[in-house]
Amino acid sequence: MKYTNITKDLNIHIAVIGLGYVGLPLLCFFSNVFDCCGFDINLNRIQELSLSKDSKRCVDIELLKSLSTAQLTSNWYDLKKYNYLIVAAPTPVDEYNKPDLRILKDICVNIGKVMTSGTTIVFESTVAPGTTEEICIPILENESGLQLNKGFFVGYSPERINVGDSKHTISSVPKLISGSNDQTLSRLISLYHTGLNCDVIPASSIKVAEATKLYENVQRDVLIALANQYSEYCRAEGIDIYEVTSHASTKWNFAEVFPGLVGGHCIGVDPYYLLERAKSKDSSLPLVELSRKVNEEVSNKITFQLITLCERYKSPSILVLGASYKPNTGDTRNSKALNIINSLSEHGIIVELFDPLCNKDVLNQLCPKVRIVNSPLECQCEIMAILVNHDVFSDISIPNTKHLVKLSELL
Repeated sequence: MKYTNITKDLNIHIAVIGLGYVGLPLLCFFSNVFDCCGFDINLNRIQELSLSKDSKRCVDIELLKSLSTAQLTSNWYDLKKYNYLIVAAPTPVDEYNKPDLRILKDICVNIGKVMTSGTTIVFESTVAPGTTEEICIPILENESGLQLNKGFFVGYSPERINVGDSKHTISSVPKLISGSNDQTLSRLISLYHTGLNCDVIPASSIKVAEATKLYENVQRDVLIALANQYSEYCRAEGIDIYEVTSHASTKWNFAEVFPGLVGGHCIGVDPYYLLERAKSKDSSLPLVELSRKVNEEVSNKITFQLITLCERYKSPSILVLGASYKPNTGDTRNSKALNIINSLSEHGIIVELFDPLCNKDVLNQLCPKVRIVNSPLECQCEIMAILVNHDVFSDISIPNTKHLVKLSELL
């Protein structure tokens, strides 16, 4: 594919809305090439980034230096001078696992109030097919008084960032791009290729791009559910699921997927968006629905095993290593490890927690009945459970305990 280099185009002014794990890396990369602004409603987030600090550890310190040229703000009206607005808003589910679009809708309302004629809005948030065109665009039109493809333009480019992965980075993974018309698609292809220095894949429509993103994550959820079920079977046979998986992976078309806890902001959430959309179309996805049930049940099974182990002691206590939703990141969103930790505490077990990658203040809020320690050596517990196997744990001294349990032994 041929790309147009637009580095010297002085009419490109980009604002990234939402400075978390998706938005901050985008802002850093784009700031190296274009005039940029970073927006977040959290004033504390803006203040720390202004000091070149990133408590969420979304990017490394070298990349964070790119923000020296970018404006940082929590004022919506500061976005008026920017003609490309990239939305990196969270799209979670509520307590009933129903899609929660309140943040995204609120952003659309505020953008509609401040955007000017000719603005292009690009959504990176994971949503169900049809969301951009059926929900976001009508809000933008209503609030701005402008008409799509005449007064403003829209693109959808789903994020593909893998938090904590140093190999599959924002510039090494192809970017899927869609636009509200051919001209918008062409401009966004050049914008993203130039700003991120990555390959770009055009989609024929916004809805195709939305469906592609969901399929990527739903497929992963289904495969992990299969691995979790097969692990139970292997346990019944008295054989090792990891050895079985290793041998099976020697065949060229076998997907090497291991059993595990499925949390985080993508795989543990996105299937619910698909299921809700399918329901509205009178379509059923029983395999996707079953996979969700299988993966959601894993944390309950692990909790039961740990409670059973603790019941051997009169005053059971346990030291847990790892609180994030997956190894080598401090991201605690939808962490199943935290679910297990809180469940243990609710059963009257004394729980102490160590995770050097997670923000201690955040952990205190998420598990108020658990003691957060600065070192495993502070603890004297009968049981130690490694629920999230960060690489840093291999270099940390750990106390002698009567039982050391690893997640892989519980799955």
